[in-house]
Amino acid sequence: MGARIAIAPSLVALDLAAEDSSDAIRQLGSRLVEGGFAGKQYIDAVLAREATYPTGLEFPSCGVALPHGEPTEVRNAALAIARCKPEVQFRCMDDSSRSIPVRIIALLAVNAPEEHLDVIGRLIGVFSDAELCKKLLEAKSPDEAAAVLDRAINGGERQ
Repeated sequence: MGARIAIAPSLVALDLAAEDSSDAIRQLGSRLVEGGFAGKQYIDAVLAREATYPTGLEFPSCGVALPHGEPTEVRNAALAIARCKPEVQFRCMDDSSRSIPVRIIALLAVNAPEEHLDVIGRLIGVFSDAELCKKLLEAKSPDEAAAVLDRAINGGERQ
């Protein structure tokens, strides 16, 4: 397993209401900026990357988006999570001409380029697990959602 990724309750937005995918990324990205995990330019970098390389993925339990940007504006590795209500349309990773309804957004901020693929792989494992997705979709608090993800991504209990 690679580097530890910060997954704090302050980085979790339950029932995020967003006008569109850009608004959702801005809202979630602001949590990373306010928490000191990324510089303000990180949000723009994520939006630019999403426009060229969309990140919407269909999983058995729900649609998920995994937006991320270049590591230059990332100070400390972290993951911000949103459960969207209502669903937000994101363009598909495998067919950018198509959009899918997304319930969960996992905005990744990693400061070591070699860690991106490792963390994205771990996230895909989480969202491929119907039981873990159900726990995230039914989480009653940011603490509960953060704990579920932290155990799945980092292993063990949060510190």
